[in-house]
Amino acid sequence: MLTTEFLSRNQFPEYGAWLNSQDPETIHLYFGCAIGTQAIDTLVEKFSADPKNNRILVAKIDGNWAGTIHIATHDQEVEFGVIVGQQYRQKGIASAMMDQAITWSRNRFYTDLYMHCISWNRPIKILCEKHGLKPRNMMGDSEANLHLRPPNVGTYLKEQINVQRNLLKIIQPPRFITPLDPALASPSGALNFRLTP
Repeated sequence: MLTTEFLSRNQFPEYGAWLNSQDPETIHLYFGCAIGTQAIDTLVEKFSADPKNNRILVAKIDGNWAGTIHIATHDQEVEFGVIVGQQYRQKGIASAMMDQAITWSRNRFYTDLYMHCISWNRPIKILCEKHGLKPRNMMGDSEANLHLRPPNVGTYLKEQINVQRNLLKIIQPPRFITPLDPALASPSGALNFRLTP
């Protein structure tokens, strides 16, 4: 079950720990180069020192971190950094996070979205294209951008529905199918089943 949440400032170290737990290939795809734990820790400390301009959206599968988007803001611009753990790729997680982060950005009146795309990271380019970001080549790499439309009733509703859906997924206990008492079987002899918490 996929849920998403924005981290509070005091949860940013969890983001750093998650990044540091990723395999070297995933880190290289995200940063565009090899980067060590100390550099990641320093970067996360920088984000923690400026929570107004740095947001972290986390996607979880059954409570386990599956991916994140770092949202950096400056004036009316936002920049996204998307990363999905290797075992969770090709499941639509990045796309779900992008959709939510774009809606969040529109609802806060940001006007322009940017993403840096490393030339050999084909999945991120596909993700950008899917969400309307237009790539522009810059010495082999590209920057993708999207002019964000102003918010409307639909974007506000979408954000609220997502918040409510995530809350329900978190508090709703799993349900299992259990057979009823055999004495309550239907006249045909088939057992009836019920959902139980």
